[in-house]
Amino acid sequence: MDSRLYDFAKLIVHTSTKVKRGDNVIIQIIDEGQDLATEIYKEVVHVGGHPLIISTPSEATRGFYEIADDETITTMPKHYFNLVEASDVIISIRSNINTKSLSNVNPKRISLRSKTLKKLQEERLSKRWCLTQYPTAGYAQDAEMSLKEYEDFVYSAILIDWDEQIKIMKKLKEIMDETNEVRLIGEDTDLTLSINGRNSIVGGPTHNVPGGEVFTAPIENSAEGEIFFDLSSVVYGNEVEGIKLTFERGKIVDYSANRNEKLLKSMIETDEGSRRLGELGIGTNRGIKKFTKNILFDEKIGDTIHLAIGRSYKECLGVNDSAIHWDMIKTMKIGKIIMDGFVVQENGKFFWDA
Repeated sequence: MDSRLYDFAKLIVHTSTKVKRGDNVIIQIIDEGQDLATEIYKEVVHVGGHPLIISTPSEATRGFYEIADDETITTMPKHYFNLVEASDVIISIRSNINTKSLSNVNPKRISLRSKTLKKLQEERLSKRWCLTQYPTAGYAQDAEMSLKEYEDFVYSAILIDWDEQIKIMKKLKEIMDETNEVRLIGEDTDLTLSINGRNSIVGGPTHNVPGGEVFTAPIENSAEGEIFFDLSSVVYGNEVEGIKLTFERGKIVDYSANRNEKLLKSMIETDEGSRRLGELGIGTNRGIKKFTKNILFDEKIGDTIHLAIGRSYKECLGVNDSAIHWDMIKTMKIGKIIMDGFVVQENGKFFWDA
């Protein structure tokens, strides 16, 4: 077994979720990752917690959407909700063998299921939760790497000096917390929005591992202008490329995509909240050097920003409500991030970079 898994497990248990004696802990895996789940399990037991490993294979999820009738799609699984409600910590490990297993599923069925599970997701977010990644051949293939190369990529983004990373992110948080207007300028992009009075969060290795972002919730009716996302977004195994959004008074009034525009339309039309922004995030993790079509890593790249349509995070003081939260990423290698007239980043370099 890769010795780095021991350090990975300790980070998740002691830093990300701060498991303590008596905690009920769910460890969720998909296809692989049993060795990481086992190390986390043992570490939870070591501190006196009560772990449970749950596996939901990707082919089982695909089969659900293929077989389930509308009544089943729209029925909340009460036993699962009760389990989440009774838990203190939820650790989710992405470990798909095939990242495209849902690519041929009707996106409207997935959207409908998201609405059904909204209460469950809200309950999950009320816990000490963490989402992380186990390196599999499926993700390595998406990243155009060998499995060994991808393993090194994953661990180089996760097993870093987080104390130093957090110092850098706190610099950005201090600025964002005092900012009223943010302006994003770049390719086919000139978008302004307000974050006045909102709380920005230092995204260390807590809820998302790897961390490496500072994020907040835009004022719901403030976004004006247009933005082009040059990096593709992958949702439910489908790749949406060349997304362009136009906002008026915070609402999406026009949209297009070079690929999978129907899926983009379906996501935007999920509910009223999915037409507005729930998050503005700025990546800071310089250990992530390659776009891999994996939002957990890509949104943390140090010369990117990301916006999410849909649900905002309550800790950011956002109030946008939606069944979805979908991140879209833009590189800022050519462009500016301006806060109240101050250029925080230009052409991918923060003002404090040498």
